[in-house]
Amino acid sequence: MHHSPVRLGFAGACLSLLTVLALFLVSLQPAFAVTGPDYAVPTGWFFTQTGGGQGQGYAVQDGTDVSGKPVKFWTEFQRLGGISTLGYPIGQPYVGSDGFTYQPFQRGVLQWRPEQGSAVLANTFEMLQSAGRDGWLAETKGIPKPVVDDGSNGDYAKAVATRSGWLTDDAIRTKYLANPNPSSITGWNRDRAIELYGLPMSQPEKHGPFISQRFQRISFQLWVEDVPGMPTKGSVVGVLGGDLMNEAGLLPATATQPLGPGGTPPLVVVVPTAVPTVQATPIATPPPPPPAAASYPWRVTYANGFPNCGTTYIRAYARDASGNGVNGMALKSWNDWGNEYVAGTRNYNGQDGYWDRVISPGVQAGKWYVMLVDGSGNQSSDIATINFTGSCEPGQGNVQEAEVEFKAR
Repeated sequence: MHHSPVRLGFAGACLSLLTVLALFLVSLQPAFAVTGPDYAVPTGWFFTQTGGGQGQGYAVQDGTDVSGKPVKFWTEFQRLGGISTLGYPIGQPYVGSDGFTYQPFQRGVLQWRPEQGSAVLANTFEMLQSAGRDGWLAETKGIPKPVVDDGSNGDYAKAVATRSGWLTDDAIRTKYLANPNPSSITGWNRDRAIELYGLPMSQPEKHGPFISQRFQRISFQLWVEDVPGMPTKGSVVGVLGGDLMNEAGLLPATATQPLGPGGTPPLVVVVPTAVPTVQATPIATPPPPPPAAASYPWRVTYANGFPNCGTTYIRAYARDASGNGVNGMALKSWNDWGNEYVAGTRNYNGQDGYWDRVISPGVQAGKWYVMLVDGSGNQSSDIATINFTGSCEPGQGNVQEAEVEFKAR
């Protein structure tokens, strides 16, 4: 069995940036009638449920990597329980900075282990921890913050004993230890559960209508109250960890771009280069004012960009006509392939009206959009367009850090 390092808080694979849409050497051109939301493609299956419409989606396939070695995500997806365990795919395979090949799904990210000839779930919730997203997870998603020190001091057996003792909720413990696919997996035991889901990172905590417990590779929710449209009371469900990685900007944008129907290649989008400047670089120009009848109540007053080798992110401010920060305003950000994120402005370091979104640790080129929306999701401002560049060298007009101001008219 492959053991994760005991120090929970490392992120064994910091997801970066090489997409391998050419990973599989089989042809993806369909030679069959496309019917239904998902259907067979050569050596795998094509899913449109998370593709954003118009028949777009993601393929899960067996194939080979660029060196000719097998990579069997379709076989492993089925072996590990398929949709019920992992959810639908939300991206194509890509290579991380650690050299391993990954494919993201709603509930987790599969990591292909060539030395084992199989796939395991990557340490999704440790990656989120390393990216500084624990507060966001706790405050907006009801996922507990991790225990920093379990007292094991690097002793794996002691870590297993200690953290297994945190499985104090009967329903969550039963779900965690259950074989996810008895028809294909035999000899299931606690070690196999640890291999699939990782060790607990927290004890169970009550968050609103559910009890939540965090593991290295998944988080489980036990629903203890009936909420319309939510899982039924008494059910235990896996949190969509892959979706959280995507929402946090930790998946490569190139990997999450949907393919066309049947797995046809996506449209190539050319990202314009920012104009060189010594300091701030304008990265979005407010459009000309529309006719008075169509004016939005908020406008973009500026959008500037700066080089930043550490993080690619957007910060924004909502201010009233007098320049005072306004909390509780909803800002929506997205790119050409979806990846929508809506959050409210808040007080940050004593300043009202603040909002931010981390796109990726390090440098991540790509085009993004930001606007204010009302309580029904309708556009309430001009749209700021942000062009992040692929280099962080200062003095070359490079942009990884964007600042946008929205102001009431």
